[in-house]
Amino acid sequence: MTISSITFSTFRKNILIMSMTSIKLLVFFFTSTFLNLAYCQELSESFLKEKALIILNESKSCVLTTISDDGAPSSRIMDPYIPNNNFIVFLVTNPKSRKVFEINKDPRVVLTFQSSNGYVTIKGRVSIIKNLNEKNKFWKHDWTPYYDSKENALLFKVNPIYLEIVDSNNGIKGNSETWSPQKIIF
Repeated sequence: MTISSITFSTFRKNILIMSMTSIKLLVFFFTSTFLNLAYCQELSESFLKEKALIILNESKSCVLTTISDDGAPSSRIMDPYIPNNNFIVFLVTNPKSRKVFEINKDPRVVLTFQSSNGYVTIKGRVSIIKNLNEKNKFWKHDWTPYYDSKENALLFKVNPIYLEIVDSNNGIKGNSETWSPQKIIF
């Protein structure tokens, strides 16, 4: 073997070692980036909203929680109407119901929606709609059989303050230490 063939052979080995190292670094970089994206809790607001809307639309009902006279939570199942993607939720009720009294006293409420993938909780403030034209605009057809007339019903408009979401199928998990869910403030 000559010096030039040894040098060339050594050069090839060095290139091969450098290539292997580069490949390992590249694999490490892509793997760590993928894992970071897949498990990172710094998910974009648009991604969280998109997944939250899916859960809201898959839910056939929600739980409305108000604050009762004695300061305790008071919950019931409701049939929500969500006309667009701004997370404003409409609900209808009997004007003589307990929830109307509770909301008049304290308009802060919590709505909880659940699907097979996770849940969304919306904390909001209720405004009560009594105007018939407004009721007609946001009336859900499915409510009609339960009310003899729209005039004899109250419509709640829940304006979101913030929402929380957990959706395990899409990597949206709570904080690993506190279990606090992902949150969007409106």
